[in-house]
Amino acid sequence: MLAGWRLSQRAVTSPLLGLGRSQIRNPFSAMASLSPAAAASPKRLRVYSSAAAADGDSLNGAGSGKRVGTHNGSFHCDEALGCFLIRLTSQFNGADVVRTRDSQILDTLDAVLDVGGVYDPSRHRYDHHQKGFNEVFGHGFNTKLSSAGLVYKHFGKEIIAKELGASEDHEDVHRLYLAIYKSFVEALDAIDNGTNQYDTDQPPKYVNNTHLSSRVGRLNPDWTDPDQSPEKENAAFQQAMMLAGGEFLESVHFHVKSWLPARSIVMECLLSRGNVDPSGEIMVLDRFCPWKLHLFELEEELKIEPLTKYVLYQDERSKSWRVQAVSVAPDRFESRKALPEKWRGMRDDGCLRKQAFPAVYLFI
Repeated sequence: MLAGWRLSQRAVTSPLLGLGRSQIRNPFSAMASLSPAAAASPKRLRVYSSAAAADGDSLNGAGSGKRVGTHNGSFHCDEALGCFLIRLTSQFNGADVVRTRDSQILDTLDAVLDVGGVYDPSRHRYDHHQKGFNEVFGHGFNTKLSSAGLVYKHFGKEIIAKELGASEDHEDVHRLYLAIYKSFVEALDAIDNGTNQYDTDQPPKYVNNTHLSSRVGRLNPDWTDPDQSPEKENAAFQQAMMLAGGEFLESVHFHVKSWLPARSIVMECLLSRGNVDPSGEIMVLDRFCPWKLHLFELEEELKIEPLTKYVLYQDERSKSWRVQAVSVAPDRFESRKALPEKWRGMRDDGCLRKQAFPAVYLFI
């Protein structure tokens, strides 16, 4: 008897708004329809184990006829996200998920993730545990991929383009493809493959069990639970897919609604910094946005010289102008060129050029 776990799901579509200057200044209202917890496809998700697959029950019901396999037993974030992502694709939309280690069953499935000992995208085999596997994302990233990273590498552009209603060759789809790997997927790859975040032999100063991989891991049935049935395990895996997939869609939402327009604002202000001061070392944001990470990335990308030393911007709450010295790196407190010590923390009448900036705060 097929034990099915069914969750009604709806399609998610959201047009990619253009990044012209006038459009950036408008709210991204069209993105409001992108639900972060949206499910993987309009088809109902069914997760079951090998007995049902062997009986052919997967073809009776809401499934699309496609079947995606992963291993049973304890699950991790990479295969949970990988299964969610592959079901966002046109080819595997609405696919059933079969959890088994039976090689004879795996051989009959349309795609297999995180099990089987084979990486062969031409046959949609996406395992990373086999000896000699060293696949990386490329584009300057060198972290060994997990099953989630493999699916994202081959289908990420399609997924992003589909979610945004844009073509895969749109420059912003490519930009998002790289940015979401960097900020979301790469950490899952590294954690699953046991790659340390820092090059050091020193033990960590604290334990972090709140990241996505840990939270997905805690969805596994507890060893003290008297119900250790495949049905209970598969239901938990479906929860894991929804958790990991929902946070992936939240990341897409953030990058379109906030990250892309902020990047465009910073780029325009960076390229026009010569109009502010002939040194080219002072940038004025004509509209506040998160700027620090974008500034470092754009300076490297555009090979900016000399580097920006100070950024001026207006605080949207207090309407006061702020001057901030740029740090030497995104995660460092040391400034490229600190303001004179006697200026630091000054405001209003104590500031220079008060006529130009009625209320100015100076930061090191």
